[in-house]
Amino acid sequence: MNALESKAQALFLDYSRLSNEALRGAARANIDALAQAFAGYFVGASPTGVMGWAKDETLPATLRQNFEAYRAMGGTRFEIVHMTVEALDGTNAMVRADWEFDYLRPRDDAAGTIAFRNIYFVNFAGDRPAIFAWIAQDEAQAMRDHGLA
Repeated sequence: MNALESKAQALFLDYSRLSNEALRGAARANIDALAQAFAGYFVGASPTGVMGWAKDETLPATLRQNFEAYRAMGGTRFEIVHMTVEALDGTNAMVRADWEFDYLRPRDDAAGTIAFRNIYFVNFAGDRPAIFAWIAQDEAQAMRDHGLA
């Protein structure tokens, strides 16, 4: 693994840890650190379409709302369980991250795990790595399929 790939891996290990802490409770959440993982502008693609956002003052509030929704669905763990990193050139890498979202469904206490893979693109041109794009599965549909939404 080269230096760029090692930096990308470290970014996502931290991102996974921060995501899991944010899920476990608002008091444990370091939302500002999660927001710092993103570039000034970033895009996402999923089966529902392509979206883009500017990293502005609304990002932390959006992240907080997302984790509140995950907690309300009964989320208990949200972690990357495996990843592969590929340097694309001297300043960009692609990360395939296999996530697991564990839950205890509030209506009937049924436990389960939703496994999914996201693909991220990371740029290293600035003083810190930054996620500038990702490709994701239909998360909302996966939640509905498990009776969480």
